[in-house]
Amino acid sequence: MRLTDVENNAVNLLGAMPERTPALVRLTLTTLLGLDATLKAEVTEEMLEDAARRIEAQLYIRMEDAAAVQLKFEEWLPGRRADAPHFYYPRYRNWLGGRGFPPSVLGVMDKDTDKIVGLLENPLKGGNWKRRGLVVGHVQSGKTANYSGVICKASDYGYRFVVVLTGTQEDLRAQTQERIEEGFIGVSSEATRAHEARVGVGLAGLQRRPLTLTSRDVDFRSAYVNLAVPLQSLSEPLVLVMKKNASVLKNLIEWLKTKSFEGDGAKISAMPMLLIDDEADNASVNTSLDPGAPKRINALIRALLDLFDRNVYLGYTATPFANIFIDPDATDSLKREDLFPRDFIVALDAPTNYVGPSSIFPEDGRLHGCLCYVEDHEDILPERHKITLDPRRLPPSLEEAIRVYVLGRAVRAIRGQGTNHSSMLINVSRFNDVQTRVTGLVNDQLNTIRNACIGHGALPEPEAVKDPEIARLKQVWNTRLNDLEEDWEEVLAQLPKVVGPIEVRKINSKSSDVLDYRRYKDTGLHVIAVGGLALSRGFTLEGLSVSYFLRNSMMYDTLLQMGRWFGYRDGYADLCRIYMTPAAESWYAHISEAIEELRFEFKRMERLHKRPEDFGLRVRSHPSALIVTARNKMRSGRKVPHAVALGGRSIETTQLRTDSQEENFRALDRLVAQLEADRPHVSENGSGNKLWRKVAVERVRDFVKAFRNHDEISLETQSDPVLSYIEANPERLQQWDVCLYGRRTAHSDAGEQTVGGVRIFRQLRGGTFDDRGGYISVSGRSARIAAPGDEKEGMMGDEIRSAEEEFRSSSSNEGKSIPDRVYRQRRSKPLLMLRLLHVEEMKPEDGKKARVCEDMVAWGMSFPPAGAQERTVEYIVNTTWWRSNFEEELEDDTEDLEAFDD
Repeated sequence: MRLTDVENNAVNLLGAMPERTPALVRLTLTTLLGLDATLKAEVTEEMLEDAARRIEAQLYIRMEDAAAVQLKFEEWLPGRRADAPHFYYPRYRNWLGGRGFPPSVLGVMDKDTDKIVGLLENPLKGGNWKRRGLVVGHVQSGKTANYSGVICKASDYGYRFVVVLTGTQEDLRAQTQERIEEGFIGVSSEATRAHEARVGVGLAGLQRRPLTLTSRDVDFRSAYVNLAVPLQSLSEPLVLVMKKNASVLKNLIEWLKTKSFEGDGAKISAMPMLLIDDEADNASVNTSLDPGAPKRINALIRALLDLFDRNVYLGYTATPFANIFIDPDATDSLKREDLFPRDFIVALDAPTNYVGPSSIFPEDGRLHGCLCYVEDHEDILPERHKITLDPRRLPPSLEEAIRVYVLGRAVRAIRGQGTNHSSMLINVSRFNDVQTRVTGLVNDQLNTIRNACIGHGALPEPEAVKDPEIARLKQVWNTRLNDLEEDWEEVLAQLPKVVGPIEVRKINSKSSDVLDYRRYKDTGLHVIAVGGLALSRGFTLEGLSVSYFLRNSMMYDTLLQMGRWFGYRDGYADLCRIYMTPAAESWYAHISEAIEELRFEFKRMERLHKRPEDFGLRVRSHPSALIVTARNKMRSGRKVPHAVALGGRSIETTQLRTDSQEENFRALDRLVAQLEADRPHVSENGSGNKLWRKVAVERVRDFVKAFRNHDEISLETQSDPVLSYIEANPERLQQWDVCLYGRRTAHSDAGEQTVGGVRIFRQLRGGTFDDRGGYISVSGRSARIAAPGDEKEGMMGDEIRSAEEEFRSSSSNEGKSIPDRVYRQRRSKPLLMLRLLHVEEMKPEDGKKARVCEDMVAWGMSFPPAGAQERTVEYIVNTTWWRSNFEEELEDDTEDLEAFDD
């Protein structure tokens, strides 16, 4: 037994008690610890107190119910609760409780799985039927635990054939198989002896047992399958866990045709089928330019569903952009509909102990301090490189990150977590060959650290630090981990023991290395994983504490899926460090905001009883969707129109042309002079910002016409559609608030300038200079030029108070800063936001001085909400330009995928 097992048992017992006082927590923990004399002798008073605090934190974890938008549907589940033979789900729930899931979280899971299963069709319903749905979770938030619960509950109600499609990587499939065995089947496919076979839920009993034709080692292969009876004769559910591999899917389809009662060409009847598509936005979405001739994986999923006369497609993803872009009316040449979730979409919440983008990337995020900036890599490991790149050394920041991981291992050992899995992620290249070279360098660095720790770590501290590597470890401790309760001498004493088991493994499609955590359940696997795509989707790096990330992408789903550092870090969140460039941080912050806005929109549409298609249209018409369109259509080589609605939205010029600096300054100077002549500005609360109220729309329109936008990359701010939108909505957009931001802050120490006779402070921003594209990508810490709260300008006091009170009334917003979208929903007039920027290059070329662009003009608009009949406007996405400038990102998205689409 381990200390974590004692903690889980304590949480389970305390969860059933009406009171959970601090004294009772400690009494329960001490009582349980007394059952294992060996463990009790190893646990110090400090370790016991840390465990008690972790238990207290777990007992107060909260979670909101899932939200759903759906078509009208005849509710069936409540009427069957009394007569269904409930076995699989109660067994699963009890097992989760024993693993330390708080009662409050289990209670929400009960309701969420009821909601999802209730939106599937009643499996006892006769005739032909089909359902299409999507569940949207958070990256690394426990989607597998949710769909395991759905499988258990659906099986209790009568679903008898379940297929779980994982991603395209075998490691992920094997990990998912292991979790399905633990949560549903109850028997390990790895066991060689009967007494070792029971796992997970099976430890509580195997009175009933699902069948499976896949294992942790082997995907579905019909040649190895021995099923003596037709499918319809099975008395228990049959579950398969499979990769999205064309050959495997074809194999299953052909096998199914031989295993049913039906004649040639007939559908399999009276066999309710549930297909769960994990990572549903990866490989499953049809990216073919011809909707009638879908891509292989997409076509095979449709064909598999079509074999059954009663079938459900249930997608799971944390990044639903691609799924929502599916045409709801698209069919293939056989009239089989695409996978758009036309019946329902469910959005899961995450527990309060979940570490997501909003915990890390906003400046007020509770773990924002874990970010460490990488700015020393360009001449060694540039983000854009070729397969021939041969780094001769590691960037100093990567060497530091490895030391942070080793030190974190020592701290976890002090906390009694030494046998828990621990991992470090290194994602610096999409090329397997480059990953191989980096793996060698990382292994060499680890050996240097290991030799120093084993050779000198046990010496008295003054002697130990004479070793240069020990001295460097101490320096890193003092700079990166100096806020921890543990002290350096304690850590030093642990280093010789914890550094030995650490391994470096290369994880990609050409490597034999695997992250087989299950084989190290007693000692823990301690690993530095070097990889690319194989570490970017679905796969969980257990005990991940340090991440080193040098990938560059503007694509929301790609970036979010690369973020393996999201998830649960109970007991060691303070040890976590994420190394990335300032530019990558700004994109993640922007994505965090976009995702939060998507969830806000979803809950609003649930209250309005909207349909999935309505939500799909709303997402597709969001300005940020233009980037998704650019990626999806990049191969077409055409200028693609895309309809956008701007009501309740904010847009900004975050990419600025380098050939139009003087022209755009003149446009701003002219506008400010005109505004001052019409009505002098006000400066509310002494902020230094200059505000003009009740500005005629003609002033705004003339400025947008005169401003030279980079239409290919700054898609949201193309002048023609923006002006068309303003003209199409005259009743709401006749009078404007206009704000010239010029207050003096930490971001405005770049001197003063006079614009249109008004004196302001320039706003300091970082930028990436793209000479090939002819623009500067400008951002603060959130890929936005605006600062939090900027969109309040011009609003009345009662509007601001009403917005803030509504936001704070939700328990899920506790401790969060108020995002600008909350104020935007209360705006009565549109706001034009103007800025004069001093832009400094964030990543100068090696050996060159950082470039500076002064007096760069940027603008943004904050639009009030629109009514139900809002008119959209047509933007143009130049896919030829995007392909020539971002083809590497297109290739990155399909890295290794071709091997699975044969």
